Amino acid sequence: MTTVFISSPYSHPDADVLEARTRAAGDLAAYLWRERGMLAFSPIAHWHEIGRRNHLPGHAKAWAAWNRQFVRMCDLVHVLCIDGWDASIGVAMEIEWAHDFNIPVIYVIPNDDGYRFSDDPPQRLLTGLRTLY
Repeated sequence: MTTVFISSPYSHPDADVLEARTRAAGDLAAYLWRERGMLAFSPIAHWHEIGRRNHLPGHAKAWAAWNRQFVRMCDLVHVLCIDGWDASIGVAMEIEWAHDFNIPVIYVIPNDDGYRFSDDPPQRLLTGLRTLY
């Protein structure tokens, strides 16, 4: 079974945006399992509620070592290109780790028909993503 790490933005001052980002990551995880038979892991979808209830930190650097290990254990990294993905420190780190570990990165763009999957990042990808952290 193919394992997938879902990279997506999280941090935001608006609680409604956090919830929407969590739902989007969970929806992609469910889609990958249901439609493609992939075992998908999203630190956002899988840890948001646990972190909220237990007052765990929500910023990318607090989770970096943990997420880096999960990226390393997966066959693919899927970047969920929702609002904020291209400015996310966590997404930038996860893309870099995938490249470091020679793990393919797939960009996932939600659309009216579900998702579009691409090996090429959307044009909005900043060439300076590495400078975010």
